[in-house]
Amino acid sequence: MADADRDDLDALAGEYVLGTLPADERRAAEARYAADAGFRRAVSEWEIRLQPLADAAGEAPVAAALRHRILAGIETAPAIPAVSGGNVVALRRAVRRWQITSALVGAAAAVLAAVVVVGELRPPPQTEFVAVLTAGGDSPAFVATVNTAAGTISVRRVAEAAPADKSYELWSIAPDEAPRSLGVVEQVSLTQQLPVSPAGDALTLAITLEPKGGSPTGAPSGAPIFSGLLVATEE
Repeated sequence: MADADRDDLDALAGEYVLGTLPADERRAAEARYAADAGFRRAVSEWEIRLQPLADAAGEAPVAAALRHRILAGIETAPAIPAVSGGNVVALRRAVRRWQITSALVGAAAAVLAAVVVVGELRPPPQTEFVAVLTAGGDSPAFVATVNTAAGTISVRRVAEAAPADKSYELWSIAPDEAPRSLGVVEQVSLTQQLPVSPAGDALTLAITLEPKGGSPTGAPSGAPIFSGLLVATEE
């Protein structure tokens, strides 16, 4: 399957799980779920990603006013720049990937707000952490999830691919410590072993643009182009 087709399949599965598809597209997705094993796998992967948020929320509903503010914030987020050369297909895919990430961030915000309001839930040990990496608060470029119980980090690229002669490299940045490489992010998504623990409350994840294959010195070649604070999803 081509990368573009795989992106579309993953985006459709994410919207199906989040419940954001229009009625006619949802019926088509349900039919595809019954007939397409690849689509079923993609749906299952999204259900696994989102289940910790659903578990943390318990039975506590989110106030209607808070939900409206969250949805309004998503709708008024900065628009994605136009694609040069009239590449409408690429723009449509970029918008769909951005919508999926925005919906995921909105769901996380709603869950965390519900936990704060109720104040009576007993959170399990903090094993899940998430960071939304942006360029100065613009639209999400990468979403990273850390599972300390499994010792893994999963990274999803929402931004465009790096130039052909460059690579995106992921770094952990702790206060008063040198940046530590977490590996090169060449694919749209990847899951790998985590070489550093997110212990502490001020760990930042950052992406730099490096020579092909990663930094030759073991240190960032320049300032980060995307960054975000790693926070516990169960707080």
